[in-house]
Amino acid sequence: MTGITLTLSSPTVELKDGKGSLTASVTNSSVETERVVLGAFPGQPGGPTYTTVANPLRTLAAGATEQYLVAFDTTGAAPGSYPVKLIAYSADDAPEDYADQAHVVTLTVSQAPAPAKPPSTFPWLWVIIGGVVLLLAIGGVLWYLMRGGGNVPDVRGKQQGEAAQILIGAGFSMGSTEVVSTQPAGTVISQNPEAGGTAEKGTTVSVQIARAADKCQPGYVYRRVTPDDKVCVTPESAAQVVQDNAPATQLARKPNPPGGPYGVNTCLQGFVWRDAYDGDQVCVTGETRTRTREENDEAALHSAP
Repeated sequence: MTGITLTLSSPTVELKDGKGSLTASVTNSSVETERVVLGAFPGQPGGPTYTTVANPLRTLAAGATEQYLVAFDTTGAAPGSYPVKLIAYSADDAPEDYADQAHVVTLTVSQAPAPAKPPSTFPWLWVIIGGVVLLLAIGGVLWYLMRGGGNVPDVRGKQQGEAAQILIGAGFSMGSTEVVSTQPAGTVISQNPEAGGTAEKGTTVSVQIARAADKCQPGYVYRRVTPDDKVCVTPESAAQVVQDNAPATQLARKPNPPGGPYGVNTCLQGFVWRDAYDGDQVCVTGETRTRTREENDEAALHSAP
């Protein structure tokens, strides 16, 4: 397992009208870039999660920290407690490998309030409503003044890990995508919002990270079963790898709860391990495994000199 740690902005979630949220900070403390997933799993077998994670799969540079927004919606749920496990794990591993690092958040759905008593002759209801509106207005003004904004630092030309530290230190978070560039791999080549602009604290600054062009024959790209996989394949095959590696795809292709004759990575009937390399236990179709074997055999034919 890699060095991935998870901290939550709060150990509890306050639900208002069945909805609430918290911020999860995920840190890649390893020495290599990792594709990290923040997943939500039932705390009880077969139970619901009522949880949505924005952009659950992200690429984190070594030492970088990303902030994930985790939203909860128990609208329509029966009264009771619903534990949810939040697990940050490498996209190249199974979430079960990180089960001992799970953070459990318990969502409590209360009984519906009893019907209100008939109003008295004095208009207390309007007095209360007026007081609540006034408090909300004051709270909104205070929130705006305290939240404030800040100048977006210039991280162009920085390495991905250093850029993440600068932005987080300034009160922002960072999201990244890779693009082919002649600049050194891992260098930030653009950012949005632009440097010097003003943005609210907590805003995600989107950056583009340089990577070297794939050394493949025309019409072929790196397969990237793992970040170091440089077998040259068709773009269609590379797109299939992204789909097969997706956590949601793998959950749908394995027993629930996980387990079976081959351990937690046992596949459902109709799927097999991909075997792109020793230990590759991603569940795919038989056709995909056959094509993967052929791609390995023909790797030298499609690589550029």
